[in-house]
Amino acid sequence: MRPAALLAVAALAACAQLQAPAPVQSRREPPQTTAPPPVAAPSVETEEARQVSELLGYYQRVAQLGPEDQKRELATAMQAFNRERSNASRIRLALLYVMPGTSFQDEARAAQLLEPVAASGGGGAVRQFASLLHAQVTERMKTQKRADQLKEQVDALRAIEKQLIDRGQQPPPRK
Repeated sequence: MRPAALLAVAALAACAQLQAPAPVQSRREPPQTTAPPPVAAPSVETEEARQVSELLGYYQRVAQLGPEDQKRELATAMQAFNRERSNASRIRLALLYVMPGTSFQDEARAAQLLEPVAASGGGGAVRQFASLLHAQVTERMKTQKRADQLKEQVDALRAIEKQLIDRGQQPPPRK
């Protein structure tokens, strides 16, 4: 699955958690004359869903930049991560490392960054997003390792085949 599609699915999943369906009323009740409840501070779930949404938007924005701007963004993200090792800065840097087609793509480094967030307790949107991204990155790394092993086997078989062909072209030894 392409990273952009994966990120879009994760964003939709995070947004689905934002609003619970309104309860169905079976009978009509007279309107209450009490004052509406005070507006509460955003819940942790809402804040985490907002962070995931911002991370997805960040990924999309950086993916559209040119190579030089992407390198500058990587330097900025590394500085931000070194200043504050928050989950959001950790994931932001990991998103840059998994961006395909960049000169700085490093899935091993991305997996290292994502692992502590993915392994942390709780079921918040940020942790779920990090877990999803970590799983995708590690699976891609396993697939790449297997492809490299198969390529080595094919190269070894070609070398053996070449040796056999070379032996067949030599005249038989004289007795």
